[in-house]
Amino acid sequence: MSGLPELDLEDVIDIDTTLLTLRKPTELKKVIDSIPKPVRAVPKNGLPLWYRLGLENKLPVPKTPEGRIVFSRGKIGEDVRRVGLGAEGPQPTFDLTDPYCNNVSYDYVPMHDPHLAHHFAQKPARNRMKQLGFCTKDGRAVCSLKEFNQYRKYLYNQFMDRIHMAMKNLDEKARDDLTLKRVEVDVAHRLQIFTKTERAREHMEKVAQEHADEWAEKKRLAKEQEKKIQDRMKYLAEYNEKQRKERAARAFEKQNRIKQRVQAAAEMELRRKITMVRQWRTNEKKRLNRLKHERDAKQKRLEDEANSKWKARVQAQNMKIQEEALLLKLYTEDMSASAMRRAKKAEIYAYNTDLELQRIRLANWKLIHGGDVKAKQLVKKMGVEFEKSKRGAKGMSLELAQNLATEAMANAVSTRGDALMTLGQARTRMDMETVLPSAPIKLLDEMLETAVVEFARRRVHTLLRDVEQMVRSKAAIVFFQDYRPLPPKKRGTKSRWSVQVTAELARQYIDGGKPIAFGEIVNIPAETTAEIEMKSVKNRPPTPVPSMTKLAEVTFSDRVEDLPDPVAVASFLPERRKLLEMVNAAAKLLSRSVSQRVERGMDVTIGEVTLPNMRHPMEWGEAVEGLSIAVVNNRIHADCTDVRLTGEFLSRRILKSLQDEMKMEKKRLKECMQSTKSDEDDQKDFYVPSQGETENQNQENKTQG
Repeated sequence: MSGLPELDLEDVIDIDTTLLTLRKPTELKKVIDSIPKPVRAVPKNGLPLWYRLGLENKLPVPKTPEGRIVFSRGKIGEDVRRVGLGAEGPQPTFDLTDPYCNNVSYDYVPMHDPHLAHHFAQKPARNRMKQLGFCTKDGRAVCSLKEFNQYRKYLYNQFMDRIHMAMKNLDEKARDDLTLKRVEVDVAHRLQIFTKTERAREHMEKVAQEHADEWAEKKRLAKEQEKKIQDRMKYLAEYNEKQRKERAARAFEKQNRIKQRVQAAAEMELRRKITMVRQWRTNEKKRLNRLKHERDAKQKRLEDEANSKWKARVQAQNMKIQEEALLLKLYTEDMSASAMRRAKKAEIYAYNTDLELQRIRLANWKLIHGGDVKAKQLVKKMGVEFEKSKRGAKGMSLELAQNLATEAMANAVSTRGDALMTLGQARTRMDMETVLPSAPIKLLDEMLETAVVEFARRRVHTLLRDVEQMVRSKAAIVFFQDYRPLPPKKRGTKSRWSVQVTAELARQYIDGGKPIAFGEIVNIPAETTAEIEMKSVKNRPPTPVPSMTKLAEVTFSDRVEDLPDPVAVASFLPERRKLLEMVNAAAKLLSRSVSQRVERGMDVTIGEVTLPNMRHPMEWGEAVEGLSIAVVNNRIHADCTDVRLTGEFLSRRILKSLQDEMKMEKKRLKECMQSTKSDEDDQKDFYVPSQGETENQNQENKTQG
């Protein structure tokens, strides 16, 4: 911009926000920019941002001073639909995609008809058009903003046709390379769909066979409900029609009364208006003179404000365009520099990888051609000699000696040195391993690990049992509320035992205050006797390996409050607290998920349940084992697979028990209803003579009275 100072990066206030609002250059943008845009899409003396608007956008209604912008599509007598596309562009052809001109209007404009150019070129006609405001001094035809936007829409359609032709050519070039790959992907996709469809069909057939009776019962109940709803709707329609007729009659009577009152009020209003109009005419003349002077002053002030705002707006938009161009240039340079850095880093990484591969190949080649073969033979021979020398040791074998020799040699030759020295070091380490074997340490580790898992299994078993009982008890209250009456509230009545004891004490007191006799003490012999003589526990030898159950009870069964501080006492086991935290977290997740699943699976209206579909059926032991492993491995969270599978298992187990109990309850109610009905029938058919005689006597007494 010639009239503006050069913009620097420091002048930009918020670079990040401006960069986020900028449209980044893409491949599609490059294709669009390669095609020249139509000319005459923006009027002369337009706002700077209008030149950056796409042809698909309408020009907004500008608030400008009078005569600042003149909208014109071209000179008088020019065919603007052909000239606006440019000289090198393709000429427009018939477009049959919009036969009713819904997208673009093709109204006839006489001023742009080339056959009338000789008429508009005459001087009297041209002067008359200038006087009426239909053309400018330089011969351009003036149009409205709406007509100019319609012309921009026509240019946009032609411009998009050229873009589509260019993109079609690019797609045809790339389509040949992707044809084979698409065919392969399509075949694989069809095979996958076919396999999935077959599996789904088999599953649906299996489910339909299992739930055929349940669906038939649901369909019958739905039809009965639908019939009740239809009868109710018919009754409501008749009732509404009756109410409508009554309201219409009352409205007609009210309308007649209102008409009479309106006529009387209209006569009074006419007299008042005549008086008011006479007074209004006198005041209107005075008001018009005053408004004329105020209007002239206001118009002059508004014109001055509009000119100043227009100048400030044009300058601000020019500054914004220059700022965005500078930021876009900096963004492009940063992206190019980062791409060069990534390419250079990739070259260095590839070079280092090649060097490492060459070193590995050289080491393998040396190993194949006898680099370490002699050392391996020597280690093997040393293992055989060590096994012979330590053959009397407990648990020594040839395989164990070879493993000890290999491990000792690897630790001995970790640094370069004399071969004889390293062999001596290896034999020394082997002797140390034999003197202090690691088997008891490994055994203790296994025992502790087994104790942790056993503790986790016990806690998880208790947790699953409690969650199942709690959720099932709450669900049963809601599920059987229409089939079972609520239990009566317990009253403070005395129990049978307390009543009997009180009566016995009272009787003893009445007899003379004798104490209660509970009978003689009798020794009851044991039901079974041992055939083998039992040895005393005092002289029994200790168990060599402690029981895993006992170890779990000793290690993890005490309370958290009784354990010592882990900082003060180093022997404290912190795993127990972590296991309890995991078990508590699992309890919260399971109780919430199982309650939601059971609530969704129950249909209280018809007393049916929908069992969830489990892809992998489980047993109680599998559920306990999976959740206990998750607790030990610290994997308890909302997205844990073991927690989800255990929740599905418990919900299915609870719903299955509710379903079985509901079947038994319905069967019991059905039997009770049949028995009640049969008793009523028996009572109707049975004749009682005493009742008949009593009724006859009552009738005779009434007659005599």
